[in-house]
This record gives sequence, structure tokens and C-alpha cells, in this order.
Amino acid sequence: MPPTATLADIKAHQLKIEKGKIRPDNLPTCPRCSVESEFFKIHAYRERRFLIIIEMLIKAAYCSLLRFKCPGCGKTFTHYPDFAIPHKHYTRPTITGFSASYVESDDMTYQQAVMVDNSAPGYPESDSTDAPTLAPTTIHRWITTLGGFTQTCRTALILLLQENPVSSICRNLARMIIPQRKYKTKQRKKQLINCRQLVIIEAVFQATFKTSIFTKLAIAAPFADISFASINQKGGERLDKEQEKWAISSGAIC
Repeated sequence: MPPTATLADIKAHQLKIEKGKIRPDNLPTCPRCSVESEFFKIHAYRERRFLIIIEMLIKAAYCSLLRFKCPGCGKTFTHYPDFAIPHKHYTRPTITGFSASYVESDDMTYQQAVMVDNSAPGYPESDSTDAPTLAPTTIHRWITTLGGFTQTCRTALILLLQENPVSSICRNLARMIIPQRKYKTKQRKKQLINCRQLVIIEAVFQATFKTSIFTKLAIAAPFADISFASINQKGGERLDKEQEKWAISSGAIC
């Protein structure tokens, strides 16, 4: 079956919202006035449509997203559940799963990447053989999005290096190449490499910390520079600048 969040995941998040169990603690500190997120107040609820895949059919499921407001300056922040990526209707497992299948295989094409057991997930509006299915261009756009999570990858990599200073992950990432036939511009090459690095970092991060970089890290990192002390669960150490400098100079993170 294709990777996807489940209807149960979405219902569980909706239930948390209805019971008031969503807290702003994992949001970034306000970049305007530096108020800590724990002081944010509930601002609004908005309905969000998510697209999930059930028995190879793409179906819509709805739940609320909670917005918080900074009491210092009025800036608003959206709290995203683990299965969501900002501005995307498909869920995170679908986006990362299909994107990974393309960037991790040197021979994979976009047309092949959308296929699951010789067929592509489709929309249930019609029983016709010409009914719309998941498009190869959608995978292309997802890779562009994931390739932009450079700050998330940077922060996650530093956390991994602090947990295991002798890790070979930087050397592995620096040796990564993308077949030339997969890109026509330097910008696209960089997006593909960044996406592939994110896939690898996410797998190692999951194995090391038993959590995804998208549960907390990615919510904060794209919108603000976050300190190691605000994320580290084990001791509040500051960032090791020498490790960060080495990781960047090795080519592991851009």
C-alpha cells in the first residue's frame, strides 16, 4: 500500500483540538519580539482538507488546525500535526514516501515513482480508466518543497552529531550524487540532493531519537533559527560550533 496518514490519525488530532490538548510549546519563539511560545494564546481555528490514500483511492478528510497569537506583537502561528506539511494537502508520509522512492533510486523516473503495485493512486470521482491519478508532476513539486527544508536538516544533523560525534553521516551525505539525467539546472540538482539528504537524515534521526524531525523540528526550523537548547531533550547543551562548522565545510549541509 502507498504511504499515507490514516483517517484515524486525522480523527485523533481533531479530538485533541476539541479536548483542548494542543499546546503551543513546540512552536518557535516569536521572531518579532522574542516572546516564548508557551505564552502564546489561542487565536483561531480553521478547517483544513487533507488528502489520504485508502485502498489506492485518494480521498479527502477534514480536521481543524489551531492558530496561536503572540501576546507581545500579535503575530500568528499555525500548529501543524505530525502528519502535515505546511501548504500541502497530501499528508507527510505520502509526500516523503513518494519523494524518497524517486531520489533514492538512480534509475527511477517520475512516471515510475507514482506507481504502487503497477498502478497509481487515483481519485474516486469516476470508474473510467481515464480517471485522474496521482500525477508525476506532483512528485516533482513535493521534492522541491522537501529540498527547501535546509534549516531543518542543518539542525537535525547537529543534534545527531552531538548525540554521536563519531557518526559517519556527514561523510555519507557529502559523497551523495544525483544522476545528471535527473536535472537540467544547478538549482534542480541542489533541490534533489537536499531532498535525498533529508530522507537519510530523517531515517537516522528516527533511529536515534525515536521521533521524526517533523514532529517538532521542522515546525520551528523553517520559520526561525532555533537553538539547540530549545530542542535537546537530554540536557540543554549549547550548539557545538566546531561540529556545525565541520558539518557545513564537509558538504553534508548547504
